[in-house]
Amino acid sequence: MKMSNAIREICKNQTESSYPADFAIGVITSIEPYTIRINEKLTLTERFLVFTETALGNGYGLNIDDKVALLCAGGGQRFLVIDRIAEVE
Repeated sequence: MKMSNAIREICKNQTESSYPADFAIGVITSIEPYTIRINEKLTLTERFLVFTETALGNGYGLNIDDKVALLCAGGGQRFLVIDRIAEVE
């Protein structure tokens, strides 16, 4: 899915929802299928995830234990995985 289409879909879902988009950080816990842990109580399955080309395509893909930036829309029904978060040392 192209990034512009993914953002368009998130915006559409946000408009239809009474909840605004929100930012979250998650950790990849599984790759096939993708699962992302937001906190101890919330783990997202692929069913709730939309990936940008940047998140999956940059030649490296995503790996277990990678931190990722997410946009939440639709009252928590869809999450756009934007990209991996770089670790600064």
